[in-house]
Amino acid sequence: MAKLVGKRYAEALFEAGLELNKLEDFKEDIENVSKVLRTEIDLQKILNHPKISKDEKKDLLSSIFRGKVSEEILNFLYIIVDKRREGSMIEISKEFEELFNEHKNILEVTAITAVDMDKKLKNKLAQVLSNKTNKTIILNNVVDRDIIGGVLLKVENKIIDGTIRGQLQSIEKTIKGATL
Repeated sequence: MAKLVGKRYAEALFEAGLELNKLEDFKEDIENVSKVLRTEIDLQKILNHPKISKDEKKDLLSSIFRGKVSEEILNFLYIIVDKRREGSMIEISKEFEELFNEHKNILEVTAITAVDMDKKLKNKLAQVLSNKTNKTIILNNVVDRDIIGGVLLKVENKIIDGTIRGQLQSIEKTIKGATL
C-alpha cells in the first residue's frame, strides 16, 4: 500500500516538475527532505503521531525546510500532511527518483567488491555498462570483505555475480551434484 501511495504522489510531483521545467530542482529538494527524514528519527515520529495537529506539522516542516527547498516542494509537503500521508514521504522520494532516472535514461548500479574501487576502474566499469545498456550509469561502490575478489553487480532487479566467492560456490555445487 505504501508503495502505491508513494508512486501516486511521486507521479504527481514529477508531472508538476515537468510542467514547471523544474524537474532537477524538485529532485534535489525531495532528496534533501528525504535525507533529513532518514537521519532525524524523532522528526518522523512527530510527523507520524496522530495527536499532533496538521497545522503543527506544517509549522514544523516550514521551520525546517523554508528557504532550503522550493515553495512548490514545501506546498507539496503540506498536501502530504493534509492527506495524512506523512509516513510515505521517504517512499515518495524513492519513487520520484526512479521516475527521474527513467526520464533521464539513468541507471543506478551497485558494484560490491572486496576493496574500494579506484576512480579509474569505476569509470571503466561505468563506461562498459553504459555501452551495453545505452544508459548513463551512476555507479555506487560498496565494500564487502566476504567477496574475496571480483565484483558483484546489482542492476535494477538483477544480480550479476562475477566474484571469486560466487565461482567457488558454483564449483562446490557442481562437485556435490556429481555422481561417481
